Amino acid sequence: MRRGTDPARYPIMKKFQNIDSATLRERLASDDRPVLVNALARDSFDDERIPGSISIPAADALRLAGDVLAKDQPVVVYCASRSCTASPTLAQKLVDLGFTEVSDFEGGIAEWERAGFAVQRSRTLAIV
Repeated sequence: MRRGTDPARYPIMKKFQNIDSATLRERLASDDRPVLVNALARDSFDDERIPGSISIPAADALRLAGDVLAKDQPVVVYCASRSCTASPTLAQKLVDLGFTEVSDFEGGIAEWERAGFAVQRSRTLAIV
């Protein structure tokens, strides 16, 4: 920070935790099960998702999150893969909105499948 800069004008970004597929699997089987949130667009959620997840696209977080989630409940967000930016974007938006227990499963659907866990598919993909 530059000398003479007012620190109040540059708040420190709150952090969220990152978790891996094994930790997510354990948490989903626990008594303190988090709400699992797919951060992708609704069409992508309809195509493929981790079973039991809900859809809150990162672009719609400000509009939807407060109506669907309690700010003190554990929430885990995910997207397609490590290269996808939707879940860290959503995680940060939730933290900024005052959610206190936010984690990002940064490996997303790709890592979940690689670990041998099931995904849910709603649409049949056409082969051309």
